[in-house]
Amino acid sequence: MFRKSSALGSDVARVRVVPHRPVRRALMLAAFALVVVGAAGGGYYLGLSVADLDRTYLRSLEQLERGNAIQTQRLREQLIDAELNRQVTADASAALREDIVRYSEEVAGLREEVTFYKSLMAPSSVERGLQIAQFELMAVADTDQFSYRLLLTQMEARRDWVQGSVRVDVRGRSTSAGSADEEQVLSLTELAEVDPYPLKYRFRYFQDLSGVMSLPAGFLPEAVVVTVDRGGS
Repeated sequence: MFRKSSALGSDVARVRVVPHRPVRRALMLAAFALVVVGAAGGGYYLGLSVADLDRTYLRSLEQLERGNAIQTQRLREQLIDAELNRQVTADASAALREDIVRYSEEVAGLREEVTFYKSLMAPSSVERGLQIAQFELMAVADTDQFSYRLLLTQMEARRDWVQGSVRVDVRGRSTSAGSADEEQVLSLTELAEVDPYPLKYRFRYFQDLSGVMSLPAGFLPEAVVVTVDRGGS
């Protein structure tokens, strides 16, 4: 430490002299630079490692997503197949039930017919001779017409050919405006196209007579009268 006197002689200034050490400073700067570079390098490699981990995790997630998508699609297809099978089974069961009901009705009808025709072939009724076994009158759907069916039979132990004629009359009342409410009798010729009339029959065991009739507007039917005349040989 040196002291230097001022030219004025009245004031004294003190100056501190620092030793000049450039090597040490350079070493400190180099060490700091190495630390910075090391930290940067470590951060870089750490970032690379984290990035690799992230990419690996992302690939795992993508693979898991693809696997889940495939499994979901398989389950969806299985569900569709199961639904189709259920629907097909339900439709088949419904159709089968309808067929069973229809066949049961047909079998019951056939049994009734067999029983009926057996009774015709081997009559046990006390009544003998020509008979009206059945007369049916049914409405034809979506029309104003009616179908009729007449079944004639012969109840005899020994059956010969029988023949004759049949008349069909419909009794009722007219409900048209302006007409008197009185009984009317309409012949089959007024209700249907029949030729010849009276209807003809000839059989040994039984015979069906059938056709379609149309009732006039305002006519209210009450009864059907069937008259069978036997004649000829």
